[in-house]
Amino acid sequence: MIKAIIFDFGGPIVEWESSADVVFHKHEDHHNLERDSLRKLFNEYFVGGHVGDFHSISDFFDKTKPAINITVEELNEVLNETRAVMQIRPEMIAYINELKKKYKIALLSNFDNGIEKSLKEIFNIYHLFDLVISSYNVKMKKPDPEIYKYTLEKLDILPEESVFIDDLEENIKGAEAVGIRGIIFKNFEQCKLDLENILHS
Repeated sequence: MIKAIIFDFGGPIVEWESSADVVFHKHEDHHNLERDSLRKLFNEYFVGGHVGDFHSISDFFDKTKPAINITVEELNEVLNETRAVMQIRPEMIAYINELKKKYKIALLSNFDNGIEKSLKEIFNIYHLFDLVISSYNVKMKKPDPEIYKYTLEKLDILPEESVFIDDLEENIKGAEAVGIRGIIFKNFEQCKLDLENILHS
């Protein structure tokens, strides 16, 4: 019997990728930078930032000294803009509110410093979750099996008592490797149908 549903943040709960690209391209044009150079730079930041190697963009800038014609202040502005354009999926929030009546709800996200602040102050959805696990805080990230095991321990459940929803197949495979049922998020309707099939099977 399913006791807990674990959600990724970017994808199932917020739409971010396409909006972030608009911000990146705007700044690339403004600074005469090569197309997608900012996405590549921020991907490098997130790889380390998600597990605490970098505590901020300034820390990343100091440690890596990226060969790009943009200041650390401007990079901070870009990061803040990309977060400002994150769009909550209201239909998913409504659905989670319904699920919360019967199941534990957890958030498991590869995120840099400050996801709790974002959930509380920007999106006002922190209260939806019985548990929030951030890769930055635990120094592990998906799809490392250990982060799923850690989440299960915190929820005090067995792997087969949980479902994990993420938009990346590699992260779903990581969850399934420890026995968690997985759903690859493509859109809300598909996700809800797949989850309902598991919950009522």
